[in-house]
Amino acid sequence: MAKKDNFRWKIGEPLPSIEAHTERKLEVIEQYLDIYFDTVTASRRMDNLRITIVDGFCGGGLYQKGHETRFGSPFVLLNAVERAKVRVNEERHKPLEISAQFYFSDANSIHMAALRDELQRSEYASRLDNTIILQTGKFDELLPSILTDIRKRQRQGRSFFVLDQWGYTDVPIQSLQKIFSNLQKPEAILTFSIDALLNYLRKDGTGLDGLKQFGVNPAFVSMWQELKDDENFGRATAQRSIMEAIRHNSGAQFFTPFMMYSKTDKRWMLLAHLSKHQAARDKMLSVHWDQQNHFQHIGKGSLFEMGFDHRLFESKDSLFSFRQDDERKLLKELEDELPARVMDSMVDNVLAVDQLLSQIGNLTAAKNNMIFDVLQKLVGEGELQIIKKDGGRKKASTLIEVSDKLVRPEQPLLFSKYFPK
Repeated sequence: MAKKDNFRWKIGEPLPSIEAHTERKLEVIEQYLDIYFDTVTASRRMDNLRITIVDGFCGGGLYQKGHETRFGSPFVLLNAVERAKVRVNEERHKPLEISAQFYFSDANSIHMAALRDELQRSEYASRLDNTIILQTGKFDELLPSILTDIRKRQRQGRSFFVLDQWGYTDVPIQSLQKIFSNLQKPEAILTFSIDALLNYLRKDGTGLDGLKQFGVNPAFVSMWQELKDDENFGRATAQRSIMEAIRHNSGAQFFTPFMMYSKTDKRWMLLAHLSKHQAARDKMLSVHWDQQNHFQHIGKGSLFEMGFDHRLFESKDSLFSFRQDDERKLLKELEDELPARVMDSMVDNVLAVDQLLSQIGNLTAAKNNMIFDVLQKLVGEGELQIIKKDGGRKKASTLIEVSDKLVRPEQPLLFSKYFPK
């Protein structure tokens, strides 16, 4: 993970100091990959997992923290795969092989020389230029050849992209579109310095051609100029508008955005997870719930709208931080809001659970099990019934699964709290 001004790597010179927000991002990647590999290798019949891991802004590979050396993203990614190889085979009779191909790139040739030097002195030296490919260049220019290699190597295109850019212009929307239109099973973690963009517009507001891809047009600039003096509501509204543009234009079905504050730069930055599958979104949310107090979401956590959300007026001073108090509030809000969403989404009094999750996946900070808890309560109260995949009816005490369907009872409650007769 390389920053243009903050981080510099050069062979023979002191390592750059790691900053707190960089540590948090690396922890998220590390923790998510542990969950990811445990999930995708769950089938006991699988004997080989092919995956490509791309770090588009890799830096020199190591940081300094006091007297200790800390791994940067290239080693975090390599180590995650090695841990998974051991962990997933602990209880297997038939060994499972993880065939991982790595692409590490940076626009700075001095950084890439430093990374090569570190890798040559590591346990990964023998894999250099074989399964570990080092490339110097801009990510968007290198991407087409990487995508071609991925498609040649694996039919499903299972891949994981770490796109920790400096600023907001080095990962064009077109690059995200290429990833999600050319591959079946890609995921990406994107850093976007959303406050740097807003601060630029605050001072200038010109040169919009390159920013239209992020939803920054004259109407957006006018809105931002009008609201910018309200530091909480104005900034939150502008941030959400940019997030919605990235989500809508990226080609990723699921876009899970979180904000983190850089004390060094004194600004908020976006850390977003992009994927095609709801299950991946749920796993990433579980990581953020685990990283309490480090990541925040502006406004409500239950059901919200991206872009302009009038409810921010009601809670414009609040930040959702994935703490226990936030969880209790989220569950209470879901109990109030989810029944209406379920009712509105039903066709002939039936709604598939996976369809509901797809509909609200980008509009809540709730994990699947939190949503299921609320649905389970509705079932227990007789408001809903659950039909299994095979068509059988579940008991009210049986846990809800993604493959189930929600149905209105044949004889609805006489006095329903949520559903009209």
